[in-house]
Amino acid sequence: MSYVVLARKYRPQTLNELSGQSHISRALTHAIEMDRVAHAFLFCGVRGTGKTSTARIVAKMLNCEQGPTPNPCGVCQPCEEIAKGNAIDVREIDAASNRGINEMRALRETTNYPATRDRYRIYIIDEVHMLTKEAANAFLKTLEEPPKGIYFILATTDPQRLLVTIRSRCQRYDFRRIKANEVVGRLQYICEQEGIEMDAEALYLIAREGDGSLRDSLSVLDQVIAFGGETMSASEVANLLGVADRTRVTEMIAALLSQDAQRALSALASAHNHGMELKVFSKTLAMEARDLLMIRMMGHNADDLVDRSESEVRVLRELINGVDGNTLERLSHTLLELAEQMAVAAHPRLVMELALIRLCRAPKLKDVAALASQVNRLVMTGRLPQATQSAPAPRSTGQATSARTQGRPTPRARAQRPAKEISGDDDVPSARVRPKAPRPPPAQPKPTTPSPPTINFSDQHLQALCESASDSNHSTLVPLLEDAVVEPSPANVLCLGFSSDYSVRLANQSEVRKSLVALASALVNQDVDVQISGVVERARDQSIRAKTSKKRQAKKRQDRQALQQHPSVVRVLAVMGGEIAQIDLATPDDPKG
Repeated sequence: MSYVVLARKYRPQTLNELSGQSHISRALTHAIEMDRVAHAFLFCGVRGTGKTSTARIVAKMLNCEQGPTPNPCGVCQPCEEIAKGNAIDVREIDAASNRGINEMRALRETTNYPATRDRYRIYIIDEVHMLTKEAANAFLKTLEEPPKGIYFILATTDPQRLLVTIRSRCQRYDFRRIKANEVVGRLQYICEQEGIEMDAEALYLIAREGDGSLRDSLSVLDQVIAFGGETMSASEVANLLGVADRTRVTEMIAALLSQDAQRALSALASAHNHGMELKVFSKTLAMEARDLLMIRMMGHNADDLVDRSESEVRVLRELINGVDGNTLERLSHTLLELAEQMAVAAHPRLVMELALIRLCRAPKLKDVAALASQVNRLVMTGRLPQATQSAPAPRSTGQATSARTQGRPTPRARAQRPAKEISGDDDVPSARVRPKAPRPPPAQPKPTTPSPPTINFSDQHLQALCESASDSNHSTLVPLLEDAVVEPSPANVLCLGFSSDYSVRLANQSEVRKSLVALASALVNQDVDVQISGVVERARDQSIRAKTSKKRQAKKRQDRQALQQHPSVVRVLAVMGGEIAQIDLATPDDPKG
């Protein structure tokens, strides 16, 4: 059998066939046309984006019998040999297996000789970041000033691991991830050439599985064709790849948006019964919610953010018709947390069922602007009183009384006039005395609510927290708290460090964090926050578990020493002339003790 996989059979042979890298095609074409070709190139990018293929195309552009030309003929002997990878003057080196200083010294020696047959000698070094530091340093001088007629093309998926001195000596080109629609276009062309019938949704599934890599997508297409033959549907492709079926994903999202718990649980049971991996299902739901949110936020400008076919985008738009962005944001956040929990869950189905029920029972969110507008309408219609301004402070006693009230007697003064004056007898003039205006009562100070005390957590708080957890319904937190120490933190913040990665991952789970916050707040009788600082070295020696273990070991040593010095034991040893071989101490849980 001489079958050639699709990734090799349909490898780009010219820059025009290169998918998703138009910026690189244009730059290299102009460099050839203007005779400004650098002696060293550095091609960077994720796997399967065309780095090695472009390196071979550049080699053909330089060594073609009709070149140097941006459009190599592809039929001359140099072009054919370069395409097959066996050209005598184009040497491809895998730096992952030739990474030592001896290999670089040997390469440096070969650069002293001119090309044997072709116009130039070209070295294509793949995965160049795998070179050792010594090999890279040995390569520096040759890379900076290569002999005449020598070109280097370096390719890497991790340019940051390269020495800065190597990067600075090369002309760098960054290969982008290939968009899903461009991958689908290439897959459609290949399917037409191979006589394969496959709908657009199936091709988009394959493109998403490739994650921006055309080579990975072609490998998946090879696998799909081997499985289903010349005709494949989207559901068959999803079943083969082990990804969630689009119909089931759409059904689940629709149930969550309508908050129909029965429908959501039925969709989950159906997916589980058909053998779908629930962890994969949860990740797919999270990405589906993300795409819905992007479509809602970006509108018709979401094409660059959502790798979907036109029919899928149309279905998603119908799905979120009438759904506000706040609801979609909460859905995305909750499903993302669910996917993280599912990765470490001992009972994935139970965790997923609880999350779905929580989403379906969550109250509907209202927009703040809509609530403010509703309040304004109630105020304008009189069904809600307007907010009244606070009364002005009373004026001081030294201020002058207004002219209108200054000369007017008060009611009390009029009541205390002599009876003679009231009867109208003017024989004896009565003395009119202007009474003083009553002073306003002093303003009472407003009662101030005492601010809650600040809490600076310490190891004593952690011990009390552990005891409180053992006496409450949070007893499952006791082993976690026994593995922790209190780290420095701001007031009212409990910062915990742990001795193991497992404890850190467990503490970072949302449900565990909520339980820790509730337990700590109940301990100090006020709201506090809990932070996780990660793995802390001193937790191995200073955690509650470590201290308890040290005390237990010290107690055992004391007990052994006491037994060895016991008078009865000393007498037996003196009489028998023997020695103690082993001392077994009964633990409190030992029934023999």
